[in-house]
Amino acid sequence: MTSGISVLCVDDDPDIRALTTTALERTGEEFTVVTAGCGRDALSRLTERDRIDCVVSDYDMPGMDGLELLDAVRDRDPELPFILFTGKGSEEIASDAISAGVTDYLQKGSGMDQYTVLTNRIENAVDRHRTSRAQRRSERELERYRTLVESNTDPMYVLDSNGICTVANEAFCRLVETDREAVVGTHISDLISRDGLERGAKTVRQLRQGNSTSTRYEVSLGRDDNRWVGEANLAMVTDEDGNMTGSTAVIRDITERKRRERELTQYEEVVELAPISLFILGPDATIEWFNDEFAEAFAEDADELHGMRFPELVDRGYYDDHVIEKYNDQVRELLSSSTDLQRAEYHIRFQAPDGEERIHDVHTKLLPLEDGSFAGTIHAIRDITKRRRYERELEHQNDRLEEFAGVVSHDLRNPLNVAQGNLELHADECPVETDTKMGSVEQIRHSLDRMDDLIEELLSLARHGQRVGELGPVDLPRLVQQSWNAVDTTGATLACSVDATISADEGRVRALLENLFRNAVEHGSAGSDLESGREEGHIGTDVTVTVDLLENDGSTSGFYVADDGTGFETDPEKLFEFGHTTTSDGTGLGLAIVDGIAAAHGWTASARESRSGGARFEISGVRVLEE
Repeated sequence: MTSGISVLCVDDDPDIRALTTTALERTGEEFTVVTAGCGRDALSRLTERDRIDCVVSDYDMPGMDGLELLDAVRDRDPELPFILFTGKGSEEIASDAISAGVTDYLQKGSGMDQYTVLTNRIENAVDRHRTSRAQRRSERELERYRTLVESNTDPMYVLDSNGICTVANEAFCRLVETDREAVVGTHISDLISRDGLERGAKTVRQLRQGNSTSTRYEVSLGRDDNRWVGEANLAMVTDEDGNMTGSTAVIRDITERKRRERELTQYEEVVELAPISLFILGPDATIEWFNDEFAEAFAEDADELHGMRFPELVDRGYYDDHVIEKYNDQVRELLSSSTDLQRAEYHIRFQAPDGEERIHDVHTKLLPLEDGSFAGTIHAIRDITKRRRYERELEHQNDRLEEFAGVVSHDLRNPLNVAQGNLELHADECPVETDTKMGSVEQIRHSLDRMDDLIEELLSLARHGQRVGELGPVDLPRLVQQSWNAVDTTGATLACSVDATISADEGRVRALLENLFRNAVEHGSAGSDLESGREEGHIGTDVTVTVDLLENDGSTSGFYVADDGTGFETDPEKLFEFGHTTTSDGTGLGLAIVDGIAAAHGWTASARESRSGGARFEISGVRVLEE
């Protein structure tokens, strides 16, 4: 029986109203009956807050008959149960009532049995009305849920107790790259990866055991070429008795979050492994974070350092007092800067726990501002004590080399010049020009010339060594021609095919090219010494020197200098050794200078046989700015 039914009884006869009320309330124990003597009173009753489940009305009433009242009620509520209970029934009235949308039609009779029938008709009408209303409400709720599911960009699905997919939104269908018609009715094992299936099954077991009503787990989804990581939130689907009939899951794409987590972990590992000290100061100069390298520099343990204000490290003697002033100046400068990419760099002195004073190179950068307010700074510290010591030692060595160069230039070259001058005077004053005399003079002259070459190249090594100045763009074809013109290349031919601009120290590269050209024309004669009629080491008249670019995987990686002479008489790997020479009058320094200049630029010098059988010297690792 339908419970809690409120009935509005409308009849112009007060005795009939009273009888009907008594009979209904007696027959239907859950009935509550309110009455109205006319149609207007009935409509007023319907406007009150008290709920009316059914209207029972007479037909023949003054002012507004039952059908007119039905029309007025239908205007307000098209579905409210309305039973026409009249003593003046006819087929015409019944037909008109049905056409007007009456719920039921019952003609009054004699006896109390008619009220039993009326009670039954009311209960059936109200029950059908409530069922219909509940079904429509469920359909509206279902439609709202369906709209929420379909409009959700996160994949969602529902499984029955056997793991068969019964509901899936469009996002899930796109994820598994399958049409909805194919997804619904398919077992979940055919839709997601093995690891996702195993984790899902484990979660379902936990739900069945009552350990949880909802739980989350990670799952890998998608094809191999489009795989992503999802976070599945799985919950039980239960019946009215609380028995599990299936499960439902919503999957959130966390691929980007996991990528960022991995990236963060990698950064943390890099920071911890970095051979530099890193630390963060808050807006009040409190040490908020630091890596192991920073902590190892102090006698205090990490727990004590964390939360300590940086000025306390000054008080403990690790830093000078002026460090705080320098820090404040740098922060003010950074805050006044127009770009947040600027950073400050400065040097400070650090007193280590072992008593040794060290020099630190500090790089400071602002943390992102919080609501426009200063949030603190991040610092990177490198210990440059050894570098500073090395720089001082290098400066001292350079001073000594410069002093040595001066001694060589003055104390050796001056006596050499005197010897050369006296030799020429002796040759001119000697009246007899015998073969013996001329041979001795030439031998002395040759030895003095070789000593002069040795002094010149020793000075070059002493003054320049393997150092290079400031790098800049160098027009390589122009420099090749200038270097060629600076060398005695009588009779030799230059074939230059380079057209590139490189990053280099122009003066040092000029010295490199001059040495390579001198080596080519002096040692690369195509004919033998006897055939050419020249002494060993003299310039050949038929050598061609080629300069061109090196190619590596389709890109320029350097340049080479090659000749078409007689090639190498020794192992090419030994050519760059200091003092190594293949001729009796060679210094063995020219190619050593080439190797040193190349190394100072970060390049590599190597030798091999050219295509024509001559010598080829390659300079690789060159940075080409423009071709």
